[in-house]
Amino acid sequence: MPIKTVGQRFQVDDRVVRNHTIGYTGGKYKQQKGTVLEAFAKTNKVGASQYYYKVKWDDRRSSEHAQHSLKPVE
Repeated sequence: MPIKTVGQRFQVDDRVVRNHTIGYTGGKYKQQKGTVLEAFAKTNKVGASQYYYKVKWDDRRSSEHAQHSLKPVE
């Protein structure tokens, strides 16, 4: 059975958001908004390509995230 790769969802300069929990706050989420600086693919141990993005957040920090952890800003 061939592995189906999801296409690249974001382009450079797209605005994205990432939700994450802040410690143990009873299910409340903090939203981080930022801009995609770079998009690239990595191959996992099974041989499937997965997209990753370097994001510059609005608070001027930057980090790298897998595509599934990001959503477009609405």
